Amino acid sequence: KRPSRTAVCKGTGFEAAPMGWATAVATTRFSTTSTNLEPSPAMKAAQETRELAFAHGYSDFEAWLTSGGDDRSHIKKTGANKYHIRPQPVAADAVFRGSCTGNPPTARGYAAAAELYKTKLELVKDDQAKLDAVLSEIYENQRSRLANVLDLPQGVEVIICPSGSDAEYIPLAIAKMLQPSKKIANGVSQLREIGAGSAPAAVGSYFSTHAPLLGKLPEGLKALNGFEGIDGQEITARNRDGSVVNAAAEMKNFADREIEAGNYPIVHGVFGGKTGLRDADMPGSRDGGDSGLGVVDACQGRFTLKELQSWLNQNSLVLFTSSKFYQAPPFCAAVLIPPTIADKLKSLAPPGPVSLFGQDGLGAFVTDKELSACLDSWKPLLRRSDANNIGLALRWEAGLAGMEALVATGTSDEERSAKITEWANTVTDMVKSESFLDPWCAERSIISIRLSKSGRNDGEWRSMSELGDVYRWMSADVSSAVPNATPAEKEALSKPAYIGQPVDVSETHAIVRIALGVESLLSYLKDKDATLTEDRAAVSKLAALGKHFDSLRKSDL
Repeated sequence: KRPSRTAVCKGTGFEAAPMGWATAVATTRFSTTSTNLEPSPAMKAAQETRELAFAHGYSDFEAWLTSGGDDRSHIKKTGANKYHIRPQPVAADAVFRGSCTGNPPTARGYAAAAELYKTKLELVKDDQAKLDAVLSEIYENQRSRLANVLDLPQGVEVIICPSGSDAEYIPLAIAKMLQPSKKIANGVSQLREIGAGSAPAAVGSYFSTHAPLLGKLPEGLKALNGFEGIDGQEITARNRDGSVVNAAAEMKNFADREIEAGNYPIVHGVFGGKTGLRDADMPGSRDGGDSGLGVVDACQGRFTLKELQSWLNQNSLVLFTSSKFYQAPPFCAAVLIPPTIADKLKSLAPPGPVSLFGQDGLGAFVTDKELSACLDSWKPLLRRSDANNIGLALRWEAGLAGMEALVATGTSDEERSAKITEWANTVTDMVKSESFLDPWCAERSIISIRLSKSGRNDGEWRSMSELGDVYRWMSADVSSAVPNATPAEKEALSKPAYIGQPVDVSETHAIVRIALGVESLLSYLKDKDATLTEDRAAVSKLAALGKHFDSLRKSDL
């Protein structure tokens, strides 16, 4: 039974957590807007998104969890978003291994976000000036805590963004700041294995029907104001036979060509795409950002602290989210800016034109509150006390709860990596034991699985559209649709198990994914056998779906 609209789930509370809410920042904020009779676009966007959640009986807090994003977070007629995710923890007896796609709030994250809402946001949510000040303090606190859990070197700055795709706009604006007279060319790798919105965002285009602080886009609005004229280079993750493209070499050639042409290149490296695939090299920024920017897309969050620090040491900008491995609800992201580049930005004028920061530009995604000190020059241009992203703050609180819980275990990078490898090897063996399944590849904590049509390794595999049905069936009890299943298969088919959505990796097949997330890693560290029992349930259901695929297709479930 869902709580009433006004109810808020009580949990342990973030104030009691080891690295929870700190004393409010003693900063006075002066709003440039007075009380408005007409709600702002950001207020309208949040209300419209929340109404979609209210229509399915979700509480006020749960509705706020879905707000401040784009169409991917909207609750649909099914009562869930496009990833079959609800703004509530999954049932205690369900299995969750879908952190590589998107996450419902974990019980830990839900409790932490609910406590933040109750103690800091609920009383001021209808007073935009007060809410503006409170959110500024919350974001400052969350930036500080993120720096602590990631052990960021002194001088690294954190910019908060609504999603990993939205975060792509920040390097573009920084590039315009560092080299205002040069043409910008942005190279993106692992096309089809990064978020679908990343490539359009990397050239300054909108990628959704909605923007977090604007709502539904006006007809004909394609590119953000001020971001016109950016060239792009897209490099696919794989050839059509599934073999890996040497993206690092392609990116180097791209950067050399652009520099020779007198342009300013932004070069991406992906450290873990949808299948966990990692580019061979992570690019650094050339000449401390004077000749080009290196951007590491680490949005999956499947890296060690040592790897993160190596990227920052070579002046890479790092895109990070806590809504993949760390299991915050969709979505919440950050851009980490290394000290060398942060110091340069502090002395530079904001990029032009002024419309870049307007409601149809960056202002559709962030305000001054989400920015750190190195972008102080942007803040007067983005200061809007009537644009307050409550949902983003709640999602970051949920993600930080998982991050801080992992830090609290005291395990080192090396110990965690060893346990992840052990888990991946064990689950890969489970998959190998099923005739309808094949562990196509395993990359750290993501296992990519293809499904046989016949139960034999004869080259006949399920397609992308077929695996779309499998992905949907995994999250539901479908046992009644297969009357000829064995008792063991019926038990497997009855258990909801959330996995990663399909990925088109080859002209012969697609894959689905089983991925470890922070909560399942914490569980594995505490009770390995209990965790692997859940994995066995997910693998058994996937195998049963493979065997009985045709019967399920006929059932119209």
